[in-house]
Amino acid sequence: MKKKKVAILMSGGVDSSTAAYLLVKFGYEVVGVTLKLWECDSLTETQKQLCCSPRDVYDAKTVCSQLGISHYVLDFSREFEEYIIKNFCEKYISGFTPNPCVWCNKKIKFDLVYNRLKDLFNIDYIATGHYARIVQYEGKNFVCKAKDEIKDQSYFLCSIPKNILPYIMFPLGELTKNEVREIAVKADLKVAKKRESFDICFIPDNNYGKFIVSRGYNVGKGKIIDYHTGEFLGYHKGYFFYTIGQRKNLGIKGLRTRMYVVKIEPKNNVIYVGTEKELFSTELMILEPNLYEEDIKKINSLDIYCKIRYKSSLVKCKIERFDRDRLKILFEQPVKAVTKGQYAVVYDNFGRILVSGEIC
Repeated sequence: MKKKKVAILMSGGVDSSTAAYLLVKFGYEVVGVTLKLWECDSLTETQKQLCCSPRDVYDAKTVCSQLGISHYVLDFSREFEEYIIKNFCEKYISGFTPNPCVWCNKKIKFDLVYNRLKDLFNIDYIATGHYARIVQYEGKNFVCKAKDEIKDQSYFLCSIPKNILPYIMFPLGELTKNEVREIAVKADLKVAKKRESFDICFIPDNNYGKFIVSRGYNVGKGKIIDYHTGEFLGYHKGYFFYTIGQRKNLGIKGLRTRMYVVKIEPKNNVIYVGTEKELFSTELMILEPNLYEEDIKKINSLDIYCKIRYKSSLVKCKIERFDRDRLKILFEQPVKAVTKGQYAVVYDNFGRILVSGEIC
């Protein structure tokens, strides 16, 4: 019987390398693929830490050589610039705090790359080193939480088109991070002890505002206003340097109580600050929802829980259809710092993602 062919996306890190090792061990015909997302002819020291840098490509190629599988580099830098970088900057300029990892998985890895790999290699599956699972229930496929709750990355996979789910493999879904490290060490993979990568791969120093300025966007300083009293409190360095719920580095002196960013007004370059109490909401709206389960009544018949950002806790909720393109999520208890541009992801008791969408 002919082996099933799997293309594994390899970043040069321990997770994707171990995933490749496991696929070979499981008997698949495996092809290693690294995505070139940046022009890498001349890199600064900071840029050398970017995802899929020349060093990462070398590490991925070395691991593929160890495993006896082919390795290819595909250039998606133009698509990454158009769909991820440009969109990221424009969202920030619009007053949103976007999540480019969700977009990248939806548009780049599990759309453009998947279709390119099908054409090039006639693959049966695409695989990554994400900590997540694909599960089937009542004939439908769902993205589901990983065994390792701490490392679970299902949140970032919440918008993958459901028609692609049958062709995706997450070999690490049933493993913990410690188990993955142990497997890599025992297999003597060259990257077994390589350090973790950054949350947002194209901003290694985590300074979003500086990155946006470097891309030619700048609005200059603006006013900081007390949300309650309308009092002028000082100046900020540009509203896109801030996000909802931020308390540190506001540059306001002499405050008698802790103040947080509670509203951003891009049109007038104004930031409003208020008390922690003003950060809590009992509902939110999501735009163009991704419905793995389309029956809203069926979803609401279950115990469902919403996460409003990657590291936030799950809160019990219900869903209402607001109009054709939007859903309203109602929380059983108030949630803190609902932020436009982040994703609201609704899970059931079994860790399956039922609904997701960008907070608007």
